[in-house]
Amino acid sequence: MKKILTIVVIFLTGPKLYSQDTLPKFTVQDLGNNRIRISWVNPFPYLTQLNIQRSYDSSNYFRTIFLAQSPELPQNGFIDNYPQGYKYYYRIFYANGATYNFTIAKRPGGGFENRRIVTPPPYGRGISIKVKDSVYLRLSFEDYQSFRDSIITKTRDSLFTLGADEVLLKPYIARDLWRQSPFVYINKDGYLNIQLPLAKDRHYKVIIYDADGSELFQIKNIKEPFLTLDKANFMHAGWFFFELFDDDKLKEKNKFYLQRDF
Repeated sequence: MKKILTIVVIFLTGPKLYSQDTLPKFTVQDLGNNRIRISWVNPFPYLTQLNIQRSYDSSNYFRTIFLAQSPELPQNGFIDNYPQGYKYYYRIFYANGATYNFTIAKRPGGGFENRRIVTPPPYGRGISIKVKDSVYLRLSFEDYQSFRDSIITKTRDSLFTLGADEVLLKPYIARDLWRQSPFVYINKDGYLNIQLPLAKDRHYKVIIYDADGSELFQIKNIKEPFLTLDKANFMHAGWFFFELFDDDKLKEKNKFYLQRDF
């Protein structure tokens, strides 16, 4: 049976201070001394996975910083120690049976966000654009926004945030020898298909990575023979890598390219 996994965007009001919200709501509290507490109440009896992700941007560059060892707990939390001067957004990725969801991104005192925001660098510094280990270009924050939009819309190059005032530019390199996976691939409509004919009798797991090698999310214990992941699961276009495991043994390691048509 074909199942489409879609991230449901839920617009919420501001958080309740000093209390835990119920998923898909969650609470972000500034504890001072560069410590942020992320907490939540779990209303799902069969929650199988929960990750906390962090980014400088409200819609891009999210990286997993915490994997709950017991996602089924009714109440839980995590304290993030972050560098001084940085303002992070947080979101939660959780799996409830065959349903996979991202919460809306949120930061302390900033409410929920559903639009793309890049936080200006602290103390008025400009943005350094690096290629490999060298600084390629330095731009004001205003000029960087135009540069970033041009890279995203007009090229296949990739930008990755290194810090509050540093960005890594990775030029696109075509690889003619690449072969599309028969199990994890982009279909004709531009969606990601996961096709595992023997899923009911196996123990499959797929781990998705961004182009810089950082983990985005995992889909564990797949029992559907055919899944389609909505584009909303991916916060930018470009190359993504994956590892497909069967009974904790690596079955395939490959990649796929998501087009800029969303």
